[in-house]
Amino acid sequence: MKSILVPVDFSDVTLKVVKAAVYLAKPFQSHITLMHVEWTEPAPEIIDFGAGPNLVPPPVRDEPEITEARKEKLAELEELVTSVGLTSTTIELQGPPVEQILAQAETARVDLIVIGSHHHGALYHLIEGGVTEGILSRVRCPVLIVPQTTSSTGGEF
Repeated sequence: MKSILVPVDFSDVTLKVVKAAVYLAKPFQSHITLMHVEWTEPAPEIIDFGAGPNLVPPPVRDEPEITEARKEKLAELEELVTSVGLTSTTIELQGPPVEQILAQAETARVDLIVIGSHHHGALYHLIEGGVTEGILSRVRCPVLIVPQTTSSTGGEF
């Protein structure tokens, strides 16, 4: 196993996902790619009904402090990986997470994807779908799903 792709969303399960990837990578000295995909919903266009309909462009959202915070979190996760002697890179992308993760896995020819599960309810999955489920339905490499909570029979990484 040469390379592991680890999509992270900075939720409660993120640290557990990265630790699981490190645990699997260590014996093989696998390279870990930490990936964050920012999914921003396209803002609706506003139509002005004056003399003729005019499209008003949506306001541009400039959030440099959020971008900087994401970079810092990714850097901290990368430090966790490299502190145990593994190599790591980080990738930040924008767009639909499932599409971006699948494209990266295919382009980089990763051997494994390690991703977290959030245990959303059935209604959420019906309306929103899930990134993990979307990946599982189309991926070409093995996927390890790390649950958000530990069960009474399982241990902590």
